[in-house]
Amino acid sequence: MSRLSLAMLLLWCAGCGGAAPLMHPAHPLKEDELTIGGGFSGTVSLAPSELADEPVPEQLVEQGAVAPGLAPWVGGRLGLGNNLDAGLTYTARAIRLDGRRAWTFGTNDAMALSLGLGASGLLPKRQDDIGLRIGGFGGDVPLLFGYMSEADIYGAWLGARFGAEYIRGQHQLEQDPFNPSELVNEDIEGWHAHVGGLVGLRIGFRHVFAVLELSTTMHWAKADVGDVEVTVDQLAIAPSGAFIVRF
Repeated sequence: MSRLSLAMLLLWCAGCGGAAPLMHPAHPLKEDELTIGGGFSGTVSLAPSELADEPVPEQLVEQGAVAPGLAPWVGGRLGLGNNLDAGLTYTARAIRLDGRRAWTFGTNDAMALSLGLGASGLLPKRQDDIGLRIGGFGGDVPLLFGYMSEADIYGAWLGARFGAEYIRGQHQLEQDPFNPSELVNEDIEGWHAHVGGLVGLRIGFRHVFAVLELSTTMHWAKADVGDVEVTVDQLAIAPSGAFIVRF
């Protein structure tokens, strides 16, 4: 499959669907190189609100914006040449399409700095136990600095990342007593911003690699839940891991 065909496929898939884990080093892929991998991603709030049978508006916004929990991670990247590459990631919570530019330097280009731009479609998060359904869209900017060994056996990177999302959904309140088949909902609409740091490690040989990444992120969200305006701030960590195959 040609490079153009693969790029078109990535764009089409993104059109079919918070920020997903990056799971890639600062160094770019070579032209026409392709990586595909799968693993897990998780988000853990460090001071979570305990959900009650009737959650308060702040808890609904926190669940929709921060989205704590465990999810699969599936991703692929394609080298475009000239130190450019693009990627597509799926985490059950979001589909993210990104592109980035990298600069390599040092002995044998062992060091790299990369700047990316990602766009995400937030797949509606549905929690039937509390009657919550929230989706949206957003974008993020990651900046990475990394090192790669000469034989490409191991690499490490650290960086900063910030982004923002528009969130919108509904919270099911109760059934209409005069028509039990009809549900009564309150709308949820607002914005979610996040900024944080991350570290990553990749170990492997030739075509197969194991990747680990850990990020710490501060989240801020402001939304209207029905007629109530809610503001939420939450610190969360996000561990993730995957096996990556390079072609």
